[in-house]
Amino acid sequence: MKGYGITLAPRGVSYASFVQLAREVEDAGFGGVFIPEALNDALLCSLSVANATKRIAIATWIVNIYLREPALCAVAAEAVQEAAEGRFVLGLGVSHRPALEARGIEMGNARVRLRHDTEVIRKAFNGELQMFGTPLPKPTHPIPIYFAALALETSKLAGELADGLMLYMCPPERMRKSIDAANAVAREHGRKPGSLTNTCGVPVFLHEDLKAAYEAARRGLAFYGALPFYNRIMANSGFAEPAARIMDASRRRDSSAMAAAVTNELADAVALIGPASRCIERLQAYQAQGADVLILAPNAVNEDYASGVRRVQNAFAKLN
Repeated sequence: MKGYGITLAPRGVSYASFVQLAREVEDAGFGGVFIPEALNDALLCSLSVANATKRIAIATWIVNIYLREPALCAVAAEAVQEAAEGRFVLGLGVSHRPALEARGIEMGNARVRLRHDTEVIRKAFNGELQMFGTPLPKPTHPIPIYFAALALETSKLAGELADGLMLYMCPPERMRKSIDAANAVAREHGRKPGSLTNTCGVPVFLHEDLKAAYEAARRGLAFYGALPFYNRIMANSGFAEPAARIMDASRRRDSSAMAAAVTNELADAVALIGPASRCIERLQAYQAQGADVLILAPNAVNEDYASGVRRVQNAFAKLN
């Protein structure tokens, strides 16, 4: 998988409309559809897209390992890959401690859990796993496993165990550090150069009115700044003061103060904001730092979600 992808989720749209958006992304020439998991099942959505498309790569972005027993995850992934005829990538991740605690789930050591689940899923993919005395079926096509890796230690784990990285909302320089960390461990384990596919997602707030785009970006990015993993990325990327103010406002449940704490400099460091020409120019920094696949994550700016996706699709289609 190379080039550009778009994130798609059934966010405020019917599942039929979600699948139609995926068809449009494929017709526009994009390389991949990346499906987040929040109030939806990413594997089920991937199966729907696989059955409705012919060319485009499909990836979970990501599957939350805490919501699935790993053998069951493997069996579901195999079903998606059979429908996709080799176009599917299983993206795995650990979600966020506050989100898990809200569901009554104790995270524990996330990397230990990610290692364990990956090893079980790999055994299933290799035809080495049995359930109740019955071997699980081996996939008809290989299923690559990518890791969501916000922390450098998780990038290193990907260098050992995964086929690719799924980075998100980090400045280009931070993305390069994550890629280098993964590749260094891959070399230590005797893996060939180029064994890892490096993907990076970038939020897009596309609008001709730069002020309106910044306002939407501040609201959207403040949500992530309230999550510990993303807050640390912001702080470690040179934005410790706004990161601290976002977290402080989050503890007070003051959404207006959270958004106000997101500076234009922070927003520009982790997102594409404003007119298409400005956004496309910013993408070059990610390409220069080694991204194999850039994943555009559309955000609505004074519009509904589907309209936002279509505007991003139309603006960036010429890059494919």
